[in-house]
Amino acid sequence: MQDARIAAWPVPFFFGGRTCLDFVNTVNSRSRPATKDYLSDYAALLGWSAQVDLFDAPSLVRLRALAEADGGGAEAAHVRAIRFRETLFALFRSVIEGCDPPEGGLEELSRLAGEARQRQRLAREPAGFVWNWDESRLDLDAPLHAVALCAEAMLTGDDLGRLKACPGPEGCGWLFFDETKNASRRWCSMDHCGGTAKARRHAARVREKRA
Repeated sequence: MQDARIAAWPVPFFFGGRTCLDFVNTVNSRSRPATKDYLSDYAALLGWSAQVDLFDAPSLVRLRALAEADGGGAEAAHVRAIRFRETLFALFRSVIEGCDPPEGGLEELSRLAGEARQRQRLAREPAGFVWNWDESRLDLDAPLHAVALCAEAMLTGDDLGRLKACPGPEGCGWLFFDETKNASRRWCSMDHCGGTAKARRHAARVREKRA
């Protein structure tokens, strides 16, 4: 690991609509061979965790300290995070495509979600009862645990018919949860893939007219 400090997340936008989908979308393309992985090391993983507010500041400081004290452990946790990211991508794609989940995918998610609950405590707040992280029990796999809880909540509580992928080959293949009123969203964002595809179609029509 080059640096255990919390690295700044290099992409200032999130299109997934769910933290677990933004986690899956941390490569620059899913419909074509990816040329950039935004989670290049454990420091980048912590930077992403800070950007999406997975943990409060004291918890992030603890994770940074753990990574600095155990560089090899941080590298191993980073490897597990990337493996889990690809497991989630395959699992979510199976939902979108209406096919059986990948072998072992649900088991891995269930295991990580169970581990996450062991690192939380139930607390009462003015709005009701909530699960909070027990900072003293957080370990280097904490980002995976938080993402696992998000994925579990989405799979068991959301309308999965609204889980979509930005269509290739024009689109990037990123996953998103469509929260539009009539579920008409097609692209990860009109400012990115949608706008680019629209511009390409316009250019093609112009070329046809000139021909």
